[in-house]
Amino acid sequence: MLFRKKLQKPDMYNFRVLFVLFLLCFGLTFGVEVFSKYMEREPDGTLVAREEVEVYYENYYIRADEVRYNPQTKEVIAEGNVYVRSTDGKLEVKKGSYAYIDLNKKVGYFLNAEGRFQRFYFKAEKAEMEGDTYTVENGEITTCPPDRKEMVLCFSKARIDQKYVISENNSLRLFRVPFAYLPIFAYPVGERRSGLLPPTVGSNTYNTFIYQQPIYWAISKDKDATLTIDLRDKQAKGFSIEYRQAFFKEDDLQFKVSYYKEPIPPGKWWEGRDPTTFRENRYRVQLSLDLGNFKAGLDTISDPYLLEDTYLRARERTVPYLTSYVIYKKDFERFLITFEAKHFYDTTSLNNERTLQKLPEIALYWKSQQLWGPIFFSLFSSYTNFYREEGLRGQRLTLFPELSIPKNLFGRVFYSNLVFENLYYFGLNQQGYKQTVSSLYFSESVPFIFDLQAGNFKFKNFLKVGYSFREKDFNNPRFDNRDQLNRTSQIDALWTGSMGYKDKEFLNLYVSSAYNYLGKYTYGGITADRRLLPIRTIVSLKPFEGVSLTTDSLYDTEGGFPLRTSNSLNLSYKNNSLTLSYQTARNLLNQRTTDQTSLSFSTSYGTAVFGLLLTRDNRIGKDLVRQASLDYRGACWSLGLLARDNYSGTRGKHIKELYLTFNIFDLQRFTVPLKR
Repeated sequence: MLFRKKLQKPDMYNFRVLFVLFLLCFGLTFGVEVFSKYMEREPDGTLVAREEVEVYYENYYIRADEVRYNPQTKEVIAEGNVYVRSTDGKLEVKKGSYAYIDLNKKVGYFLNAEGRFQRFYFKAEKAEMEGDTYTVENGEITTCPPDRKEMVLCFSKARIDQKYVISENNSLRLFRVPFAYLPIFAYPVGERRSGLLPPTVGSNTYNTFIYQQPIYWAISKDKDATLTIDLRDKQAKGFSIEYRQAFFKEDDLQFKVSYYKEPIPPGKWWEGRDPTTFRENRYRVQLSLDLGNFKAGLDTISDPYLLEDTYLRARERTVPYLTSYVIYKKDFERFLITFEAKHFYDTTSLNNERTLQKLPEIALYWKSQQLWGPIFFSLFSSYTNFYREEGLRGQRLTLFPELSIPKNLFGRVFYSNLVFENLYYFGLNQQGYKQTVSSLYFSESVPFIFDLQAGNFKFKNFLKVGYSFREKDFNNPRFDNRDQLNRTSQIDALWTGSMGYKDKEFLNLYVSSAYNYLGKYTYGGITADRRLLPIRTIVSLKPFEGVSLTTDSLYDTEGGFPLRTSNSLNLSYKNNSLTLSYQTARNLLNQRTTDQTSLSFSTSYGTAVFGLLLTRDNRIGKDLVRQASLDYRGACWSLGLLARDNYSGTRGKHIKELYLTFNIFDLQRFTVPLKR
């Protein structure tokens, strides 16, 4: 039996917060279709549907033992085994005892609701609605599957409106045992809302307590900001302010200022440092602007030790260069114009006086165009001002016209290139350099592609042979790679190949080398009297499932020793994985510059995962990194310890680090430094 009744109410907004999942069933806003075995109208006009009642409303399907609707008062009641599911599959109230809603007053409630919203499972004794405000009593939520609710967030009461969720008596429980409690907590819902973000709490080598609290401010739809308070018991205390604004896409503009007040007198972390670099007021200023063709950035700090002292992550503490820039590019049909001004801050030096800057570089690239027949023409030209306070500086004009001539000879396509290299220097602050350079660079190459097949074995091969020539060297300034106009006369060859059986590829090869007619070449700043350049070989072999071997080597054939090797063997079986690697490097005098061995191992047993990492420098006989980790992975959470020893060459000792890692609901991973 079917009856239709149009029920009207203003459109509901879409919540992104988890608590809304069991409230969506209240939104009977548009047309309602009800199917049931039995239907009757009571004397007061109430329509009653019983047994296998199914309600279709907009994007929701509702099932209950009984549904009552009073068209006069616009009241809807669902009783007995109430089930709600959204047609997109995001919401599913699997179990509910009673639901009531007054469409006129926009009030209602739901009793004993239990179900799922997206990946979140929920349960609540009662949920009340009053307009666009919801109140939830005695609820819990988790991402653990229903049969393994190991971690849940419980609360006694929560109030939800279009801006915030304010919950009371929050208890985070693991195996039903409370381990974290917060009497009251407020956080934003729906669109971006202002409020507190999760803090960072920990310690390091010099601080027994570190607390970083970010505070988020949603200014408008296209603007927001974050204020982060950074407190430490010994090192500098400070704060940072980050502002973000979107013009055409996300984060077109980002601006961040960090400020720290260094204690006086300097602490232990300043021991061994140049005292002239000490600053009581320490700062970092960052700017990033992206407007498509126009980009700008600023990144500068008060002293070279700021990153090391204030950041917690290794990759942020060890950035060697900070870059400030202004870039503009305009692409036309036949040419490209670029403007670049770059300023670098060297964090590895006590001052920035010898760092080379490009202030600015203006370039014009004329795209390859056909002149006549098989001849194509392109042009690169630029002006660059190289500046630094100490050392060679000056200005350079570059003019590199190029002719490309592809041609078919003997059934093969040959590629000829002629580059007329012209460099002009002026404004140099040092004498003895050639200020005008004109040279011709010629290259010729021919590719070969040949595939072979023998039964189920397939061999794919690519070979390229070429010759390059430049008449002589020049005593010109060397600012960047465009100044490297060295005498060249050599034949080079490159071969890549792969082998497979049926549809599985198990072998990849790469080989390249060159024959130098000049009788010498330079490698690593050392010149050797040899004609045959080192042979580069890369072999990747995967003979069986779970076994892979990769080797990358550079071998000096005439010297009879490897200049560089990198070998890696990976073995995996079920829940176990082992990787062994070995890297070496030598100069042309056969002196070791690098010799390292690495081992990594991981295994799991049940829900426990153990990892081990070891990197050893064989030259100095020291372990550079010793790391061990142990994690327990639950149904929707994990907890682990990470212990690491890093060898500091400047201090001549290992620095011990200990971290506690935990993951809540598989949503957010936290790393707390216990010791660093």
